[in-house]
Amino acid sequence: MDFNTPTCQGHILIVDDLADNLRILSDTLSSQGHRVRAVRSGSMAIIGAKAAPPDVILLDIRMPAMDGFEVCRQLKNDAATQHIPVIFLSALDEAIDKTRAFEAGGVDYITKPFQVVEVQARVHHQLTIQQLQRQVVDCQKRLRAIATLQSPGVSDSWLTTATRAVDTLLAYTDHLNQTATLSPEQALRLQDIQRYGQAILSLLPTLDQ
Repeated sequence: MDFNTPTCQGHILIVDDLADNLRILSDTLSSQGHRVRAVRSGSMAIIGAKAAPPDVILLDIRMPAMDGFEVCRQLKNDAATQHIPVIFLSALDEAIDKTRAFEAGGVDYITKPFQVVEVQARVHHQLTIQQLQRQVVDCQKRLRAIATLQSPGVSDSWLTTATRAVDTLLAYTDHLNQTATLSPEQALRLQDIQRYGQAILSLLPTLDQ
């Protein structure tokens, strides 16, 4: 898998009360192959996220009736939506505002006026992390199945593939840790991937015997 190009398509929910922002973001992300929904209020965002959970939410902070901080808190307090990564979009650029965003449960923060390329990159970053997490979980399930079968003929070829796959995951997380500006939430998620990946690798020699 090539993690350096935007090949991960996902379902994106955009929340902003300004029609121009919604249009620009929707057009930009749709052109990258993403499936995009757009809403103009916090209450609609919560309803939409529960009805059809997206892969990533782009969330404006300053909105009437319910601001982005409250929207994010409600999403994170609901088991059906708490796993969805939220990227805040805001003209607020003070450290305290970014701190509030991360405390509310956001994984990233983009300052307005936003650059299209930056939005694309950060959305792709979150989708890639999700893809890595799914691959680690898949490796764990397959290893458990192999251990249960205890069949060297079945396990040998897959173990080679699994080793290469996990090595790739770990190499990419190392790359992100060294080159990306990570939020506290992102850093924890990458640490989880690295921990699970190392645990899988520690099992492979045993299963290969």
